[in-house]
Amino acid sequence: MFSRNFEKLINEIFNNDPFFNGLNNWEKRNYKSEDGKISFTYITNKRGDLEKPDELTILKERLEMAVDEQNFEEAVELRDKIKNLENNIEKIGTLQKELDECVKVQNFERAIEVRNQINSLK
Repeated sequence: MFSRNFEKLINEIFNNDPFFNGLNNWEKRNYKSEDGKISFTYITNKRGDLEKPDELTILKERLEMAVDEQNFEEAVELRDKIKNLENNIEKIGTLQKELDECVKVQNFERAIEVRNQINSLK
């Protein structure tokens, strides 16, 4: 009884809600055990690549929290990190591409050097 009502509710949400209806990257999957005693429905993101916030966004959010908490020592450090990152963002992007290529071709010695360069610019 509960299972059928719940499935009906999920179907109504995903079929009628404009938020989900417009997102073709969501997929509903059903699972049922061989003996039929266990069944469930779950919803997954087909792309599997939900956007992650970038480092700059995370630092700015942390800065806001530090200011709200009046942790000004941390706020100073975060402000300086944000400025460094903003000033070096293009160089970091170029180095990141080089780092990705080094890893791809398994040139780990160079990858270490590039990684250290990136870290020094942050």
